[in-house]
Amino acid sequence: MELDKPARPVLTYGTYPLLAAATTVIAWAAVTHQLAIPRGAAIALLTICTIAVAFTVERVNPMLDRWGMTRDSFVGRDLPFIGLAFVVEQVATMGVSFVAAQFVPDGGFGPITRLPLLVQALLVLLALDLLWYGYHRTAHTIPRLWRAHGVHHAPSQLYMFMHPVFHPIDLLVSRFVISLLVFRFSGATPDAAFLVLMALNLQQTISHVNADIRTGPLNYLLIGAETHRWHHGAGERVNYGSVLAIWDIAFGTFMYEPRRVPGRLGLDDPASYPDPRRFLATLAWPFRPARASIPAPAE
Repeated sequence: MELDKPARPVLTYGTYPLLAAATTVIAWAAVTHQLAIPRGAAIALLTICTIAVAFTVERVNPMLDRWGMTRDSFVGRDLPFIGLAFVVEQVATMGVSFVAAQFVPDGGFGPITRLPLLVQALLVLLALDLLWYGYHRTAHTIPRLWRAHGVHHAPSQLYMFMHPVFHPIDLLVSRFVISLLVFRFSGATPDAAFLVLMALNLQQTISHVNADIRTGPLNYLLIGAETHRWHHGAGERVNYGSVLAIWDIAFGTFMYEPRRVPGRLGLDDPASYPDPRRFLATLAWPFRPARASIPAPAE
């Protein structure tokens, strides 16, 4: 599908710079101790503000109406996964803290701590995205892992509140295994980890927004709405990165089409995957026998 000129250019070209500037200012104020609130509260506050702006822009300046959130899609399908994601993230965070307390010194360690803060953050971000890229691409290839990851691709829509709709297997890999390796075992300082978390928060939220947001050449650096929607395109095998485009470019899976959007989102064959409105059946799907039949669709 070909894109027209933006109906609301200020929102199309101004939304991302606004959110990026707010993220940068708050992140830098926190690491330079100019922020009067704890860092956890800063992340929570910025997350709420980012969600509020993104949700408003989705409603005012949508990319396609058919990709938008409905009451049925949110309440009947997404909300149980969002609730589970919150629980799994808390458990994973506690697990990372427990393991780190046993094996990893506080405050960073090793040669990485002697590097400038922004260099540390860049190295951590590169490692984080490389590990996610490897797992993510594998999850699209190995049938058993796809049974877990497919829940994120089952909807034929793409909007902001779909971002946390993942199977717990995906969440445990990203929030426990990758987080432990990158944020703790790398030896990076807490300041560097905080900066990376702020960037991750922004890019993962904005990449799922159903809004006409355009960032031009920046798409060759960062994965955002324009590139991630192609990852959700039916039949596409591109743009596996979470924040950075570098690994997709390096491994030949990068795609950026500034004048087009996918004709259809979701699964290649929707009948090959359980209806995600059947929450328990979808959770159980990765653990069922390889030749098990698809659970009956929701009424």
